[in-house]
Amino acid sequence: MSEADTASHMNGSAVGPDGDGGDQHDELPALSSAFRQRIRPVLNRIDELRSHGLQSDLKLPMVAVVGDQSVGKSSVLEAISGVEFPRGTGMVTRCALQLSMQWNADPEAPWHGRISYKDVNGHKVDKELNSPGEVDGAVREAQQRMTHGDNEISSEQIDLAIKGPDVPDLTLIDLPGIARYSATGGSGIAQITKSLIAKYVSQPQVLILVVVPCHQDIETVEALSLAKEADPQGERTIGVLTCPDMVNKGAEQETLKIANNEKIPLKKGYVMVKCRSPEELNNGVTLSESVANEAAFFKTHRHFSLLPEQSVGIRTLADKLTEELFESVKRNISTLQNDILEMRKKFQEELQRLGQPVAETKDEKRRYLFEMLSNFNKDVAIATQGEMNARFHLYAKCRKHWTELGKQIHRAWPGWVTRGHISHYWQPPEQVTRLITDLRGRELASYDHVFPIIERIYKEEFLNKLKQPAEQFLEQVSDEVTDVVHLIAQKVFGDFQDIFEVVTETSNEEIAKVLELARADLSGRLFLQEARVFSQDSLFQERIAKIEEDLYKNNSNQQPPIPDSAERIRRGLDAYLRVATERLSDTIPQSVLYFMFDVVSKQLGNRALDLLSESESAETFLSLLREPRHKTARRKQLKEMLEQLRLAQRDFNKFRLDVQA
Repeated sequence: MSEADTASHMNGSAVGPDGDGGDQHDELPALSSAFRQRIRPVLNRIDELRSHGLQSDLKLPMVAVVGDQSVGKSSVLEAISGVEFPRGTGMVTRCALQLSMQWNADPEAPWHGRISYKDVNGHKVDKELNSPGEVDGAVREAQQRMTHGDNEISSEQIDLAIKGPDVPDLTLIDLPGIARYSATGGSGIAQITKSLIAKYVSQPQVLILVVVPCHQDIETVEALSLAKEADPQGERTIGVLTCPDMVNKGAEQETLKIANNEKIPLKKGYVMVKCRSPEELNNGVTLSESVANEAAFFKTHRHFSLLPEQSVGIRTLADKLTEELFESVKRNISTLQNDILEMRKKFQEELQRLGQPVAETKDEKRRYLFEMLSNFNKDVAIATQGEMNARFHLYAKCRKHWTELGKQIHRAWPGWVTRGHISHYWQPPEQVTRLITDLRGRELASYDHVFPIIERIYKEEFLNKLKQPAEQFLEQVSDEVTDVVHLIAQKVFGDFQDIFEVVTETSNEEIAKVLELARADLSGRLFLQEARVFSQDSLFQERIAKIEEDLYKNNSNQQPPIPDSAERIRRGLDAYLRVATERLSDTIPQSVLYFMFDVVSKQLGNRALDLLSESESAETFLSLLREPRHKTARRKQLKEMLEQLRLAQRDFNKFRLDVQA
């Protein structure tokens, strides 16, 4: 099937450039008939995607008109689209305007428009338009509200969408002209406009129309330079020569060289057009009358009548746009389809993460809440069990705290106990010699009983020092547990702020209760238990033997003297501190972790489900289950975009099959 056949197949009978074929919209803008016949279904679908804000993710085709200031860009757009843009002298276009047009097949359908933009304060403005005559004023108002003055350029964009039986299916971008100087902005205004234009024309799916007045020296046209930078191979650029009626006498031959692509050649060449002049506008010449006037001009002009038909006229330009856009869609349809598949996958994953909508009935709400509370309990249990790769890993968070506790236990040793490791001849501290003297009864010298002294020093100078570090460790673990429980609650209930607050408040209360139980266990069991000096004989004797072996090595293998009472106290205390330090480094964390991990997990599980079972609180709790508006709106938006992507995929598949047939 040829492209012409494809066009006919897609939209009925082909209509000739002069309206032959019975098209009831014979006076539509030139581009409309050919464009609508060939790719209207595809471009209509693309406009739907654009209306959902997907243009940043999909390379949607469009046409951008660029040129130096006041060269007739808007006139070219007007002639192509049938929509009148603001006209005047100086800087008329002061921001990018995206015009999305959609043809309505119903000839009786009313024209409808909508303009949207952000004003200088960042506030979104959205306004309905009821007739084409409102467009000019609406665009001027938008530009005023988007800038601080007549000579200022805005980097924001106006979005103008229109739909009616007399508009083509197309998206056009009207860009500010390249202004070399302004009264307030000086020469810097040129750089601003250039940057803005480059932002659009650098997109590979944008067809660039470079507008050049015939009476201007083409060597000085900066718009051509910008187009060359964005499109070095000229794959997307068409030169549009305007105002041929203003060429000075004697300069016609030079203009013909440009039109014939001889002077500054473009791969896609030039088209010369004659739009409505200011005089014709004043006389009320319509767009359709302007087309006839243009045809007469090129037919009768002494020089420009020599140009071939494929180089002159708005209709010729429309045909070139049609061909280029058709080829662009055909060339990129596979990429566009792949991008759509990726977007559908992304949106489906996000929709799945949003979960099902909140139920309405009490039973459905109860089931919904039960599932969330069960997930909360499950995540808390996983966090406290210390499994590898857990998302919320309490063991990893608390390990630094019990490591520091172990160091503090070692630092709690009396310093004089370790001094005897170096030499036999150490001086016992005063409190040791005083205790030996004060507690000695009728024992003979060197046969006094040292165990009570070891026990007393152990309790007073070591064990009592550990109560504060143990309490600090308990508080640190409690804080870590609270933080993780809050994170889990945020993950599970984050979209339901009221429920999140109830669950976290309830969790805080339960954690506080368990904290008191853990504190009581430390002071009322563990430290009372550790106050009883105890060790298996084999363990204690093993430590004593190790101490004596080290002494022998540290003193040049000399046999140590018979230890006196002070040395026996030091060695006995040293040995028992080794036993107790190892034990306490484990038993204090074990006690704390049992309460703050295991007991907290169990208590939270019971208490969370109680929220649904206690008759007084259950009704209140159920009433809090209200989905946030933003989540409901996002779910609806995702479903709408997925449907548009599905329809686009369907239409693109059909388009590809048609053009390949």
